Amino acid sequence: MVLKLIRNLCTVGALLVCTWPHTRPSICPTLPVGPQVLVGQLPNGLTYYIQKNSRPEKRLELRLAVKAGSILEDEDQLGLAHVVEHMAFNGSTHFKKHELVSYLQSIGLKFGADLNAYTSFNETVYILPIPTENPENVNKGFLVLQDWAQGVSFNDADTDQERAIVLEELRLGKGVQDRMNKVLLPKIFSGSLYAQRLPIGTEESLKGFSHDAIKRFYKDWYRPNLMAVVVVGDIEPEAARALVEKHFAGLKTPRTNAPACTPALRGAVNPKQSS
Repeated sequence: MVLKLIRNLCTVGALLVCTWPHTRPSICPTLPVGPQVLVGQLPNGLTYYIQKNSRPEKRLELRLAVKAGSILEDEDQLGLAHVVEHMAFNGSTHFKKHELVSYLQSIGLKFGADLNAYTSFNETVYILPIPTENPENVNKGFLVLQDWAQGVSFNDADTDQERAIVLEELRLGKGVQDRMNKVLLPKIFSGSLYAQRLPIGTEESLKGFSHDAIKRFYKDWYRPNLMAVVVVGDIEPEAARALVEKHFAGLKTPRTNAPACTPALRGAVNPKQSS
């Protein structure tokens, strides 16, 4: 427990350093990328990172990283970055409800152990390992990421069902760690939106959010210029790049009133709380 608390505090400290107001000198330089990584950007702003890795053989891991987490939530959206992540597995343009998980299980993946995702303050990341023996499975894996990027269905009944699941996650998370966080984090993040935007949200918000609020978060922030596709595994880089272009070049930046800013800059200081 002590070690876990120390790790949490270290993470919080690093987060505060990296999200300090942009008028101060940057002390979080961009990590260098090795020459073995193929990096590029599509005209719509989506970035891709590709690296061939033949160990283990015939395996590929795909990730969709979205630079949008709980820090970007409006007051009527607390916890909804996380609920959006859940809804990505509840039906999309090319996969009806249950079809996605059923298909991935049919090619040997296990939900949770292999197929997974997570939501934090500043990002939401979807993780999809794919066996590469069958090229069609690889193509379909990229199609899954494409749907996660801009094809989630948000059926109202499914949203309400997922609401209950996330509320249960909130209930199960109530323990000593939660009680410490409720005391420590508002003090550590004082003057910042981070103090009010824990990714799990609040019971009040999760029970009462509207269907429009979750659709609005997805429309506002799941835009190609805030996304990266990561491809690592037993695949030729040029073949991977062709698949990225095939599935993601058509993504559009939506018309929205949301500001085109980074999560760090929006969440660094809450004007209503700053002195």
